[in-house]
Amino acid sequence: MKRWLLLLLLAWPAVTLAKENNLIVPGKSFGPITAQYTRADLVKTFGAANVKDTRVHLGEGETVPGVAVYPKDPKRRLEITWVKSKRVGDIRISGQSSVWHTADGVTLGTTLAQLQKLNGVPFKFSGFGWDYGGMILSWERGKLEKSLKDVWLTLDPTAESSYEGVIGDGEFVSSEVLQKNYSIAVAQIRVELNRDP
Repeated sequence: MKRWLLLLLLAWPAVTLAKENNLIVPGKSFGPITAQYTRADLVKTFGAANVKDTRVHLGEGETVPGVAVYPKDPKRRLEITWVKSKRVGDIRISGQSSVWHTADGVTLGTTLAQLQKLNGVPFKFSGFGWDYGGMILSWERGKLEKSLKDVWLTLDPTAESSYEGVIGDGEFVSSEVLQKNYSIAVAQIRVELNRDP
């Protein structure tokens, strides 16, 4: 009896971890969510109480109908838009930290320095202070160009950081910005699973 109890206790963490799939696989899945998912699938996976209709902000004041998964939990919250087939289109997370991550370890809060190290070479992003500020424009043929295909990252300065030299509709190179000691990190991750023709 004691042996069975011990085996059960040893197996319990593995069972718990298997249920909580937080891995982003670019172009394939976002945790358990695949390109085939509909709203009904989201309810079945996450529970009706954790799936709420909302308007998803696209930029420049434009919003579209979508849903929020885990709407009251900032570290687990997802915002999802639909394609015409009523399947999942885009999935996005925003904020300072999240349980969702890529195999490379990219998540909300990943710093500019960490991204450059993962990429292997400097990359380009847009300046801050407008709706499309902080978007990665080019990985410059670095390692993340392939591993983050169909994934769009947006950077943002952290609250305590000054960033006067990185403002406006222009391109900035990560290596040059790092020399200025700005505190900049990933603030949004958007993954495309389906698109309308």
